[in-house]
Amino acid sequence: MSLNRRVFMVGAASASMAGAAGAAIIAPGANAAEARALEAIAAYVEAHRRHFGLPALGVALVSGGKSFTILSGTRDYRETQPLNGDELWQIGSISKSFVALLCLSLQAEGKLTLDDELRQHLPEARLPGVSSGGPFTIRGLLDHTTGLPDFAPAMGTKLWRGFAAGKGWSYSNTGYDLLGKMIARIEGKPLHQVIEERVCKPLGMAATRGAIQWRDRTRYPSSYAPVRPDRPVLNAMALAPAAWVDADLGAGSVAAPLADMARYLRFLIAVGQGKGTPLLTDNQARLWLENPVPQDPAEPAETYGLGLMHRMDDGRALLHHTGGMVSFSSAFHVDAAAAVGAFASCAVGGINYRPRLITLFALRALRAAASGVAIPTPPALGVLPENAGDFVGSYAAADRGLTILPGLMIEVDGQRAALQPAGGDVMVTAHPGLVDWPLVVVRDGKQPGTGAVVAIDHGPHRFIRSGAAAALPTTPPELAVLAGHYQSDDPWIGGISIVARGDRLYLGGVDPLRQTGKDEWAPAFPKNSPERLTFDGHMNLAPQVLVWSGRRLDRRDP
Repeated sequence: MSLNRRVFMVGAASASMAGAAGAAIIAPGANAAEARALEAIAAYVEAHRRHFGLPALGVALVSGGKSFTILSGTRDYRETQPLNGDELWQIGSISKSFVALLCLSLQAEGKLTLDDELRQHLPEARLPGVSSGGPFTIRGLLDHTTGLPDFAPAMGTKLWRGFAAGKGWSYSNTGYDLLGKMIARIEGKPLHQVIEERVCKPLGMAATRGAIQWRDRTRYPSSYAPVRPDRPVLNAMALAPAAWVDADLGAGSVAAPLADMARYLRFLIAVGQGKGTPLLTDNQARLWLENPVPQDPAEPAETYGLGLMHRMDDGRALLHHTGGMVSFSSAFHVDAAAAVGAFASCAVGGINYRPRLITLFALRALRAAASGVAIPTPPALGVLPENAGDFVGSYAAADRGLTILPGLMIEVDGQRAALQPAGGDVMVTAHPGLVDWPLVVVRDGKQPGTGAVVAIDHGPHRFIRSGAAAALPTTPPELAVLAGHYQSDDPWIGGISIVARGDRLYLGGVDPLRQTGKDEWAPAFPKNSPERLTFDGHMNLAPQVLVWSGRRLDRRDP
């Protein structure tokens, strides 16, 4: 990937300037302080591209009455054509705020209320009865508080819930897909047409599309996905051209150029300031942001309401959302009080990446420029966790050993490789002997993440730390036959690997499962998770099919 192209344009003049960043910065009317902020943001964009191996990244920025753009990477698979700024970017779940906007405007017209039960408008929705845990209100679906699973077929199977209405929070694309079908029913036209007519056109987002369709494919930058999606995600892992997937879903199907996303950021800034025009009344704008619900009781400041995440950053209230598609990943942050906003999208999916750190730093840099203070240091990438020293030591399994060295290096069979933190006590590595599974730290504390490190789990194996007692129980045969790799040819679903380790099953070798029926399982944590796994199609006792929350995957062991 070429990282040496750099152009900075200020006002009507443009000039090629030397600099550390390889991004193109388009900044009409930028003053000197804003130019310094944009330089810092562009350098951070390039740092992300190098660290995560991103093929192309576009950023839209708003500060006061000005809009800026940063472009990095190429738009074609041969990597010869630079981004030109008019590309469409799939914004993913950021589209949920568009759905919420439509529900608010339909409420203003008397076509629904947010407290309506969904079946008043979509009677064919195959939802559990109200007696199962209360109504499925439009507000509850917008807030993810109805207990529906994340990605079950919205209309294809009888749905279920993991908890009663309002008694928990669980992100549900299924709920938004149902809302999209409800809106199409009320308006008598496809959802994408309603989005374009009722949201995009009034905001001047004329180039935005409400659905992802083949006919527009040449307008997108070339997009990628991992070559080996069956393996743990590594920074800068090998990528290949991604499958193209049409999408017209309430959960996320909007595609927009950066200039249009700047217009949307301006609208969100106005909403945050209590102004709803041209889509909402000022009262509706305030209603949109009122009473967001906690996502996790342990993080009370992280809330969600009507298609928007609410976050705090250094005491400042921000609006936020991310979006992940088969081959695009996006994020935005808005600080309405400071009148700044940032949207970023990259043309790669399936790598557990969202450019949220870019958009968060962009807000900090733009606020600093407006205040006349020094540009802050961006969040660091690739920093070792504070507890990295806990892992250092020698570990042994039945047939081999491993050593974790200071600086998060691992040595197996005389060969060393770096360890990459993957969240909590989980690490991944490109070491050829360990690349197929994450490494999961085992501690002797009663609470997760507490106590001394006594072992490292890897796939079905446990490496016990020298001097520790942490032997696994024998794996029962009835669990061993469930382990394997299950795959779908639908790019939205992909594959799932099930590991039998000791007397438990683990999703992806990391997340423990609990049995809920003869062939039925659910995530062990959180205990109210609505996701369900069912093993089926047994042959010689081994299941050949795994149904993950209503989606079929076939057994395809290596």
